[in-house]
Order: sequence, then C-alpha cells, then structure tokens
Amino acid sequence: MLASEQPHQYPSSCQVRGKETLRRLKGCPAVRSTGSRLSFEQADWRDSSAVEQLLVGADALVHTAGPFGAEPAVLKAAIRARVPVYVDLSDPIEYIQAGLDLSAEAEAAGTCALLCAGAFPGLSNVLATECAARLGERVRDLHFSYFTAGLGGSGAVNLYITNVGFGTPVPVFRNGVFTQSMEAGSNTRCVRFFLDPSDASATLVGERPVWSWPFPEGATVGAALGIAGDSSVGMGTAPDVWNGVMGALVAAVPRGWWLSPAFSQGMATFSRPLVALTDRFVGETHAMRIDATSVGGRRVSAVQAHRSFREVVGQSAAE
Repeated sequence: MLASEQPHQYPSSCQVRGKETLRRLKGCPAVRSTGSRLSFEQADWRDSSAVEQLLVGADALVHTAGPFGAEPAVLKAAIRARVPVYVDLSDPIEYIQAGLDLSAEAEAAGTCALLCAGAFPGLSNVLATECAARLGERVRDLHFSYFTAGLGGSGAVNLYITNVGFGTPVPVFRNGVFTQSMEAGSNTRCVRFFLDPSDASATLVGERPVWSWPFPEGATVGAALGIAGDSSVGMGTAPDVWNGVMGALVAAVPRGWWLSPAFSQGMATFSRPLVALTDRFVGETHAMRIDATSVGGRRVSAVQAHRSFREVVGQSAAE
C-alpha cells in the first residue's frame, strides 16, 4: 500500500484508509482461502529508494496514490525492480505520455504496465471501444459522461485534485483534430444515465448535469479510434448545489490560480468539512455513459452504474 504524504494533504487519513482496506481484505473469503499473508507498510512514493525496497520480490504493484502529476516515478521504480505487473489509476495526459515513453524499458525489464486502469479512465475506455466496434463504421463523435455522488468514497485528496483540474486544459477532438481548451467546469449539459426509463440506473442516478472535465479519454480513445468529428468528457456530482458552486468559482477565479498548490489546497481544506457533511447523505453512487456516433449517423450508447464508486474502481483495476 503506497500512501501519498504531500504537505497538508491528510497523510493520517491515507494511513487510516490503508489499514481499513487491509482489514476488509483479510476478512474476504476469497483472500482467506488462498492462505495469503497481508501486512500494511507505509511509504512516500516520492522516495524512490523506499519504494524499490518495498517492491523487492513483489509479483504486482497497484498504484492508487494520487495526485499523479506528470512524472511516473512509481512506474520507473517498478521497472527498476523488475516487478512483473504494474497497474495504476492515473489520468493526467502528460503522465500517460511519459509512461508510454518507458515502453522499451518496461519490456526489457519484463514489466507489463497498465496505466489509467480505474473506472474513468479505464472501464470507460473499454466501453467506448465496444461501442465503436458495434457501429461497424468509422466513429465520428465520441462523448463520455460521468457522475459521482460527493467524493465517491475516494478520500479528501480528491478535493485537491479536482481543484487543480479547473486550471488544466481539456484535451479533446474538434472536427477530427486534437485540441486543448481551457474549459474545465463549464459547458454544462444534462445527461440521462439510463437507456430506458425501466433501467435500474434511471432510479439510482437518473438525469444529471455534467460539465467539461480534463480527463484524457476524450483525446486518447479518440486518437486510438481515429474519430472524424468531436469528442468530449463531462463530469457531474451531487448534491447539485456543488455543481452550481463550482460553476460560480470557475467563472470568478482566474484559471492560473487553480494550478497553485497553495490556492487549491487552501480551497480543499476550506471545503472539506462541508463535503464531509454532505457525503453522509448523498453516498457514493457512480454512473457513466458513453455515446459513439458513426460517420453514417448510427449511434451506440453504453451505461454503467453502481452504488459504490470505490468498488467500481477496485473491480476495474482488478480485471
């Protein structure tokens, strides 16, 4: 278990969550049946020597300690330690490219590395590829829409990551050409997280507002499929008052401020008690919808929803 210990980013909560996860794993029948021995070790992922020491003899590494930034330091440590399997939940597009640049080194070390293997990006990419395959012709437009109630059980550090996102360019395609625009938190639209009113997700999530967000799949999946038109990624949360508050802040605060660690961490610290309070009522429901439209006008959509966002992330990484 790797815990991020960045200044003012709740290192104690990382430790508590790690130990709680270990406790739940030990109680899982599937784990007990294997006779595996589990223990908790805490390390700062920025200390490469400490990480490499933990990785000696490891069969696999699942890296979930965000924020990921632009430098795949833990992936490099896994490659140096010749860990056979590496999986992470990254999403910054700079991080992804830096990881891809390590392909030759990873292959030489015998490390199979899978980046962006969470719910979104991750499962969302798989669903988008399936939608594209069912179209039977070239994809024109590709749209990703996500909803997560509150923090979705992801922890306080996600507040900081979200704040930084407001100052990050959104990577998408426009008329078949890759572009990046400073539009995170804007361009609100309403999305139905169901295909039919009888779907369970219609009751669980229903219709929700989403706003543009700088997740990478609008660019990475768009490029992989060679789309001819536009792509987008939208994100929404609950309670809905947070969508309004975020929209107002984005309109009032200069984009560059959000990239300041001091400003974004200060905002995270300020909002944490309020978010913790509302999270007690909204739970951690999660949903995603992917819409793919072909150059011929055909459309294929996929919807996935679950009562627990963290369980979806864990299952996605495991599979």
